[in-house]
Amino acid sequence: MTMPLEIIQEIQKRLLEIETYRSHQLYKEAHTRCRELLGFIERTPAVTRKQAFLVKLTKKLEQIDDELKAFSEYSKTAKMTPKERELVRKLFTTGKGTKASDAFEEATALLVFGQRAEAIKAYQALLTDATHRIAAAKSIVRCLLGDGQVQAAVNEYLAWLKTDGLPPKELDSVRVFLQAVLTKKGYRQQLPEPMIIEEIEAEPGPEEGEGDLISIQLPYVDKRFRKNKVLLDVNFQSGSMINCILPKSKQNLVGFFRPGSIFHNVRINGTNSAINASIRLAEVSKITEGQQAGSTTITMEVIEER
Repeated sequence: MTMPLEIIQEIQKRLLEIETYRSHQLYKEAHTRCRELLGFIERTPAVTRKQAFLVKLTKKLEQIDDELKAFSEYSKTAKMTPKERELVRKLFTTGKGTKASDAFEEATALLVFGQRAEAIKAYQALLTDATHRIAAAKSIVRCLLGDGQVQAAVNEYLAWLKTDGLPPKELDSVRVFLQAVLTKKGYRQQLPEPMIIEEIEAEPGPEEGEGDLISIQLPYVDKRFRKNKVLLDVNFQSGSMINCILPKSKQNLVGFFRPGSIFHNVRINGTNSAINASIRLAEVSKITEGQQAGSTTITMEVIEER
């Protein structure tokens, strides 16, 4: 017996909803949707291999509950000091002073100090704000990628594509960024493009340069190790300012990053191209709270392009 196409599509749609909620750390909603899908499969006679579906979904439900428990414990410790908040405002402030810009700066503060789960929730609230939605969407993707949740980032994009969550041109910018990261990480998946209807009188936009930044590669200052490179994923970017997080596993390199130091011949990889530049380390701070506690947040400024 073959399962009807509409039933297959309905199950796939609901599974995507579950994974989308999980990618936002909305585990209670994911739990509810998973329960609903279990009920749908149980009461639908046309579903084939019903027992196999039920076993897999039950395991998924257990995973979601474990994630909810872990997230609840993490959220109790997710906090930032006034000093950390002020530091991020100083480095990345827009100076606009609006409610939305303040909310964006708050979300960015969470992201820069590695509190990605809380940052996602804060950026999610900005997806309806025309001024910040594209930056918020890309930051959500960066949060998920930073936590190694590549498939969750893909699912997020697919959900926006399906629900028209972002204007097509802005969504395509998110696609270009995510696709570049997938390709660089060795994934072969090709993301579907949103349908864009060109405006007849639209003026051409400005050149995007290297586009969204993906990673930076710094040469060692010590000539004995000049052949080695330090590669860091870009955690956040704003104008000439770039933020990266040095993970706990690489804390032996902390002494290499001193505030005020200038590095030449730095390779900055973007979605459109790669450039060589000189950078100045603006701030280096230890992360003391949340899941990234023990890592180091590093903010640098591009001071010369070549």
